[in-house]
Amino acid sequence: MNNFQSLIDQVIDIVSIFLIYILLLMIGLIILTIFLRYFFSIGSIAIQELIMYFHASIFMLGISYTYKENSHVKIDIFYNKLSKKNKIILSLIGDVLLIIPVAVFIILISFDMVSSSWNILEGSSEAGGLNLVFILKSLIPLSGFLILLQALSVLFKNLKVLKNEY
Repeated sequence: MNNFQSLIDQVIDIVSIFLIYILLLMIGLIILTIFLRYFFSIGSIAIQELIMYFHASIFMLGISYTYKENSHVKIDIFYNKLSKKNKIILSLIGDVLLIIPVAVFIILISFDMVSSSWNILEGSSEAGGLNLVFILKSLIPLSGFLILLQALSVLFKNLKVLKNEY
């Protein structure tokens, strides 16, 4: 199991490095858009949509990294008062009853929409927009898959800690 967890963590880390570059590109495109609009009165739907695609990518693919780093939202008022053992048990319950089912649901519910989008190579509804909507929609099941992988990794880590320490 350690190899499985290590592999998942490496995949999530690689995704997070990729997202850092996407974030830097997005910031550059925002600056370029502002510069072109206010100094040259030039607007570009394609650049604006690319910024939106990058923004969506950062959030959707960044969820698994946030979960890996234990930076996700939880009810800290109650969670911080629990013992280490109870925190692990609560995390296990949350993984099994909430995170894993939701990740599987995201994958399953988005599959038909994404495959339909790929079948027609769905593009932008805006004139001059990007014809890459099918790729953007593909991030939905990919996000669910990464969340599922990370939830399994966290689940196995917590089970190991619970088994070894208690």
